[in-house]
Amino acid sequence: MWRNKKVILSAVLAVILLLGTLGGVVLAQDDGGNETQVEDRCGVLLDKISTIYEANTGVSIDQEQLKEALKEGHREMVNEAVQTRLQKMVENEVITQEEADEYLEWWQARPDVQLGGPGLRGLGGGGFHGAMRGNGGMWGR
Repeated sequence: MWRNKKVILSAVLAVILLLGTLGGVVLAQDDGGNETQVEDRCGVLLDKISTIYEANTGVSIDQEQLKEALKEGHREMVNEAVQTRLQKMVENEVITQEEADEYLEWWQARPDVQLGGPGLRGLGGGGFHGAMRGNGGMWGR
């Protein structure tokens, strides 16, 4: 009986592995069309927001200024979150204040470049994000 369960479990795991591999291949071959779709949907959303705002207030919105304001607000929120997380890491003695200051200095001086492409979308598990979860990541403590 146990042998049958092992065979079934092995077959299920093999199917899951095969499906995961095929899914990875399909995603790797993606030409970035999803990014274009997202940008198109965001453009449609901004159009609708502008139309509704103008109908409600009688004042039109410059969509380029709105996009820039959204980007700036996002940057500020991310910077605040980084500072808050670094401070918690210092308080929990995961890193020193000097390390936090050094990282924050790098964070604020880093280039404003968006990494793109199918091979770079899933990199959220390592680097700073891994260190922020306290798993040793960047500072290995």
